[in-house]
Amino acid sequence: MGKLALTGSKPVRNVPVESVEWPYHDEAEEEALVRVARSGRWQQGPEVAEFEDLFAGYQQAKYGICANNGTVTMEIALRSFGVGAGDEVVIPPLTFCATGLCVLMVGAVPVFADVEEHNGNLSPAAFEAAITERTKAVIPVHVGGIPADMDGIMKVAQKHGIKVLEDAAHAHGSEWKGRRVGAIGDMGSFSFQTDKCMVSGDGGILLTNDDRLAELCRSLRTFGYAYPEPLMCSNWRLSEFQAAVLKVQFTRLDSQIAHRTENLCHFLSRIKGIEGIEYKVDSRVTRQNGYGAGFRYDAEKFKGLPRSRFLEALKAEGVGMMGTGYSPLYRTPLYQEKAFGPSWVVERLGRPVDYSNVHCPVAERLANEERLSIWRGCLMRTKDDMDALADAIIKIQENVDELL
Repeated sequence: MGKLALTGSKPVRNVPVESVEWPYHDEAEEEALVRVARSGRWQQGPEVAEFEDLFAGYQQAKYGICANNGTVTMEIALRSFGVGAGDEVVIPPLTFCATGLCVLMVGAVPVFADVEEHNGNLSPAAFEAAITERTKAVIPVHVGGIPADMDGIMKVAQKHGIKVLEDAAHAHGSEWKGRRVGAIGDMGSFSFQTDKCMVSGDGGILLTNDDRLAELCRSLRTFGYAYPEPLMCSNWRLSEFQAAVLKVQFTRLDSQIAHRTENLCHFLSRIKGIEGIEYKVDSRVTRQNGYGAGFRYDAEKFKGLPRSRFLEALKAEGVGMMGTGYSPLYRTPLYQEKAFGPSWVVERLGRPVDYSNVHCPVAERLANEERLSIWRGCLMRTKDDMDALADAIIKIQENVDELL
């Protein structure tokens, strides 16, 4: 019998890890819902307006525009930029499907640019290399709440006259050089879906410091109302119930960020001397919110043990990590099979797009071989849980020969 759980020994943790209650709620949310119910005003109104101002101020933005989810907010932003049929929008491949869907929904073409090795976020150099005469916008994604290189991205975008929409769905409270993300580019989009840092079931908000864009986005959200020119759009309002819940959720945001950050720092202190598990964050990131943390797994330091086998061994020890959490988006059936529907405007314009030849080598290497991640649910637990994870990693490295 070996020393690892996979080879018959006792695991580091032999009791199930209790799941963290999420979304966290108590009587405060219940009271907020009752208040709105009794008010008789359930459609978008003062609760939404108050939350928009509250969250925009927190993220250091002038305006906030709520909508019913964080995918629609990005679509609204692209429409406000004038992005439409046949235009191109540069996006990173390691992201949720919504980052590409919002581009497709306005009839534009998602163009994938590779990521940086240390964080999986959009590479400014790859972004610039992907620019053509049709490029109208770029969507950097702050994956796991770790800001992308906004200095590099903004420099390239301004050089080429390209609009910047920050996908900050994970990044409530995160900062780049002391500035809250979502208010650095032309617009920023946040999500309040049930797995996010703040939750209203579904919901989203756009942030901007631009007066004209704010006015246009408010109208695009709601049938084109109050805009001086005709708009063809839809209705994506947030309800008063959701805004009331978000106002309560907001009161806990900083304390939850502090808890996750403390746990992450404790975990990092425990694995500091472990070769093969590298954690690197750009020094210009002045606050991360602990939504996620990405590590680089070096198989050579584990005598060639594949990442998949390492993750299997962790699970057997009663703890766990993940890979990237994402596969390259262009590898999914939507893009490989061009399942955009027969009316996709780009094809009708005579510009066939083939994603079968797209290759972002850094993103593919991270996704398939090197990236390890821990997410909000793990970081919301206790220091004992962080210790158990660190102990399991140390145990695997010390006894890695048993797995070879």
